[in-house]
Parts: sequence; C-alpha cells; structure tokens
Amino acid sequence: DVKNWRDCQQSPGFLAPERAWMDEVVGNMGYVDALREVSREGDQFSWWPDSEQAEMLNLGYRFDYQILTPGMRRSVRSARLPRQPRFSQHAPLIVDYDWILSV
Repeated sequence: DVKNWRDCQQSPGFLAPERAWMDEVVGNMGYVDALREVSREGDQFSWWPDSEQAEMLNLGYRFDYQILTPGMRRSVRSARLPRQPRFSQHAPLIVDYDWILSV
C-alpha cells in the first residue's frame, strides 16, 4: 500500500519485483495479511518520509505486516496502525488475536 502509487512505481518498497513477491505470498502461496482480514480501508500506512508535511498529508507507505497462515485468519480480532504517539517514521502494526493460551 502506498499513497500516490502511480508516482511511486520506481521507488524502493514499491518496485515491480517487490509487489510481485507480495502478490505471490498473499495470492498463490495462500498466506494472509492480518490487517486486511479485518479492515479494507485505504490509506492505512506504517511509514512516512521524514517531513511533517508528508505525515500531515498522509503521504505514506505500508511496510509493516503480520503475515499469517490461512488457518490463523479467523483468529484475528482487530488490527490497527496507531499514528500517535510517534517515536519514529514507523507506526506499529498492532494485531489482537483470539487465542486460547495453554501451559
């Protein structure tokens, strides 16, 4: 995911081989993107260039993922990319799972 994807096709992190690899992982290989299991909203990014304007305009990329096996997809309860507090150019991807823990 990237804002202004047409302009970013030559940018690292959104190059054609990188996109093809991710398509293979979540397509043919059958793995699942935890965030997309619970949210189809656009403009959910986890990294912004080091400028206040880029963050204000949400000109970001999504570099941070939790990739799951297909059997885990039903255990995702929520996923979010909180932008505050901001400690770096990255926002954490926080995923809550419905797991029964056993000892």
